[in-house]
Amino acid sequence: MTIYGLVQDVIIGAVVLISGLYVLRKLLPKWMRGRQLALATALNQPSRSVLLRKLGGFLQPGESSGGGCGSGCSSCSSCASNPEVQAEAAKEIKPLEFQRHI
Repeated sequence: MTIYGLVQDVIIGAVVLISGLYVLRKLLPKWMRGRQLALATALNQPSRSVLLRKLGGFLQPGESSGGGCGSGCSSCSSCASNPEVQAEAAKEIKPLEFQRHI
């Protein structure tokens, strides 16, 4: 195996790994957050080196706000459950008009 082949394999492997993590994060966000929290907790033990503890602190997921689109929180005024936005959207909708040309 040449050095070119080795570098190519490492780059392709990194791209596939990052793509897989992105897909898991989009499709299974709660599961991925739990795995991230478990990894951060394992790395953030007092018996670990300073570098590993800093990495564990970096990987620690942020606090979840519990809201999201459809939760009815009305904090961003862009949710589908916000009645004000629904009323404005209903005003802007115009039916299609078909014209027959003979």
